[in-house]
Amino acid sequence: MKGSIKDLLQIPGVQGYAIARGKNIQIKLPSKHRLANSKPQIASLYKLLTESDDRPGNVIEIHFDDMVITSFIAKDTMLVVVMSARTNLAMLRMTGKLVLSNLVKEK
Repeated sequence: MKGSIKDLLQIPGVQGYAIARGKNIQIKLPSKHRLANSKPQIASLYKLLTESDDRPGNVIEIHFDDMVITSFIAKDTMLVVVMSARTNLAMLRMTGKLVLSNLVKEK
């Protein structure tokens, strides 16, 4: 596994992702997904988490009834993954960390 976005999207249950760097935010979710138009909220989350020195960790998970949102943060890059509640979280965490490290290296 190389830790690419393609690897991330092949995990069963992953619905999409968002990548935030500075003022650039790229969201890839199905057009009818309820978070597809959430660019302002992701920008707010990015600003809140990357500017804080008291961040609780590099991986933050938000659990809802039917989905999980996981944020991976390194330096000024944030990867947000949206998935169903039945997704293998251990596999997602490992792949997400690899993807984020590759994104930070590319910069």
